[in-house]
Amino acid sequence: MNVNGQTITVTLQVPRDVHDRASQTASQERRPLEDLLSRLLAEGLNVHGTVREVFEQVSAQYRARLRDDGKLSQSADEIMQELHELREKIADELYPG
Repeated sequence: MNVNGQTITVTLQVPRDVHDRASQTASQERRPLEDLLSRLLAEGLNVHGTVREVFEQVSAQYRARLRDDGKLSQSADEIMQELHELREKIADELYPG
């Protein structure tokens, strides 16, 4: 890894098909492969962070709902039993007799 100013040179191995796709894209965009890979890495990290944040928010909302419903401390067996009973109830309503 070489450090040069505000950038760092990194050597990594990628599958041949990934390299070929990146090279083709860089060629189509008329830009150096290194620039494309740098941009893709930065964008991927931003998306990854955004997706993780969304999941954390949804998870927090779901935990709050479970807490409000008094189900936050339910065991896995209790949850599965409740789901089984719910499935049976729905099946009985949809397919009586």
